[in-house]
Amino acid sequence: MDDVENNSRGKSHDTLGENIQLPKIDNFIKDRQHGVTYNICAYRRLSGQEMTRAMQVFIQQQGERQPKPGSVVKIFSLVGLDDR
Repeated sequence: MDDVENNSRGKSHDTLGENIQLPKIDNFIKDRQHGVTYNICAYRRLSGQEMTRAMQVFIQQQGERQPKPGSVVKIFSLVGLDDR
């Protein structure tokens, strides 16, 4: 991970600092084919393309363990962190 580096004593150092807040902007997109709603929580409003990509990455990572129809999945995104 790029945000953590090791110094000569073997301790880790968080280069982003200790005051990082979780993203607070909810971006909703619905997968109509599977009946699942995704809430992509980011640091800014996301475009439709950005939301679709986040949903696709999540689905790909889940493999066989896909959410049930009617469920709401919350995804935390780092998109917009650098914009703050």
